[in-house]
Amino acid sequence: MQYKSPVPQHGILNLTPLIDIVFLLLVFFMLTAHFVEEKQIALQLPTASTSEALSNEEVVTISIDQTGIYHLSGEPVHADVLQSRLKEIFTQSPKLILQLKADHQVSYEKVVHVLDSARIVGIDNMDIVTESE
Repeated sequence: MQYKSPVPQHGILNLTPLIDIVFLLLVFFMLTAHFVEEKQIALQLPTASTSEALSNEEVVTISIDQTGIYHLSGEPVHADVLQSRLKEIFTQSPKLILQLKADHQVSYEKVVHVLDSARIVGIDNMDIVTESE
């Protein structure tokens, strides 16, 4: 025996509260998101009149700051460990480009040490970063 419901029921779904909640979550996450800033070392690069822009290939950066400290992709590295770290990186991805950024007051010996370490590892793609005039 079937009984009829005295009130007809229609399945209407109200999406307005759901949309409100989604927008509130979106605003919440946008306001609380922490954007990672790239570490930068304060360098005064030398200038060159024949400088060229680098293509959008992947690069590994070695920076030498004014005090002579080496930084490999933003983290400080001791001079004795530099060659082994470069070897680790470039054995995994031999197509990477090595960028050398050195402060204009850094001794030539520090720059030659990086160039020599890169040559021993077998790195062929190397750029020396300067500022254009």
